[in-house]
Amino acid sequence: MEERSAILFDMYRKTHSLTSGAGVAGCPVIARISAAFEALLTELYENPKSINSSTTRTLAHTVDFLAQLANDVDAAEAIKLGSASVLVVDDEALSRKAVMRGLEKAELKAMDVADPGAAFEQCKKQNFDLIFLDIDMPGMNGYDLCKQIRQQPQHAKTPVVFVTGLTDFASRAKSTISGGNDLIAKPFLIIELAVKALTFLMKAQFKPGPKPA
Repeated sequence: MEERSAILFDMYRKTHSLTSGAGVAGCPVIARISAAFEALLTELYENPKSINSSTTRTLAHTVDFLAQLANDVDAAEAIKLGSASVLVVDDEALSRKAVMRGLEKAELKAMDVADPGAAFEQCKKQNFDLIFLDIDMPGMNGYDLCKQIRQQPQHAKTPVVFVTGLTDFASRAKSTISGGNDLIAKPFLIIELAVKALTFLMKAQFKPGPKPA
């Protein structure tokens, strides 16, 4: 436990330095995701019981992406999230509301839909930059909905994050994600979802320049 706390504190210290440095250097994109990640680290440090396979996966992915952004500042600052649109599909009202709160925390525009069929019809009419799908839904589960969405050319490469119960997270993470890009386990931390959303939206726009010879 002490070793884990020490690791989290060291990560927090380095992330705080990155957030401050990005702000001073006029790099709002890096500062935005770094500040969110800093908040997640603070939450986990203060509430270690919240650490699980989902948060650990989110930490690892975000650290890797922050390194990419820091190594190519010009490409990072070319990212624009002002018009980004997110779709949330979940038949459970409380779970859907929790996802929406996470997206509000990330200052992102989102639409929430309870019915998978209605969500599919919405995807025909509107382009989304990121989609959160609950897996266990009546009528059409998240896997099947994802496959149908993927058949639409405008959503062939749209990042899809599945929302699943923590008890099923490990097995589903090892299985084929049916066209999805990642998973997050519920009950999740609001700030974890915010960090994951920012990471995927930024990744979709991040185009690193050529490496120096």
